[in-house]
Amino acid sequence: MSKVAIIGDSTSVVGFRPLGFAVFAVRRPQDARELWSEVSGGEYGVVFVTEPVYEALGDLIAQSADSPVPAVTVIPGAGNPGGVGEAKLTRAIERALGTTVLTREEGQ
Repeated sequence: MSKVAIIGDSTSVVGFRPLGFAVFAVRRPQDARELWSEVSGGEYGVVFVTEPVYEALGDLIAQSADSPVPAVTVIPGAGNPGGVGEAKLTRAIERALGTTVLTREEGQ
């Protein structure tokens, strides 16, 4: 059975340890680049990364996008409004539909 890992700042990832995740806390998002070869080597089936880490690892994650493992999922970091996950979803919808999907803001 594959393991699950999470990479991000300690505030964002520490709560995942009791759930059985392999937790990799980094001081700076760029520090995650040193861990990538370890978590992308096949031992972990799923790797969650916080949005700041995703931005720092984008090129490395893209290189392994065609590999069956790990599946990389972007999650918001603690206190980070983010937007990376939403932007990825929007791009995926555009590719699938050939157009953007307009959404209405609440209250309009």
